[in-house]
Amino acid sequence: MVNYVDIENTLIHLDTSYLSSMSDPLLPILLSKTALIEFSGWIEQSMDQILYEYLDSHICETRIVQYIKGLINKNYGFKYEDNILKILSLTIGAYHLENLLDKIDVSILQAILDKYAINRNKAAHTHTAGTTLTYDAPSVVLNDFRHIKTIIATMENEIQSLP
Repeated sequence: MVNYVDIENTLIHLDTSYLSSMSDPLLPILLSKTALIEFSGWIEQSMDQILYEYLDSHICETRIVQYIKGLINKNYGFKYEDNILKILSLTIGAYHLENLLDKIDVSILQAILDKYAINRNKAAHTHTAGTTLTYDAPSVVLNDFRHIKTIIATMENEIQSLP
């Protein structure tokens, strides 16, 4: 089961620290970047966990389980079409994917995933010294988490209930 509590607590803590660090020219940027990286990592790990649990509870053939888990492990990133849709269809099949997508707000999922995939890559491949990059405040990340939390929870429940 996906852990929704720890990431929310982390984002709340980062937001509280962010709000109290406004007198420091660098700390709010670092806290915003940390919130972005933490949330992005949580998305990737949560999607992987949902798919691993599906494989472990629905697929009997060990070689197939290992093969698909290997593909999941090689699936870096979480852009909606390039990563998530592809690995979901491979793991649960097109029929189940179609039914799953009917039960969630795909436009919100896609918007949040694609936004954070791009921002995470920028954040992960740059350092703050001498840059003019800006990051969303932790409160924005927390709000996006709360939007996607319901979608991921629905996805998790639907995938767990597949025959």
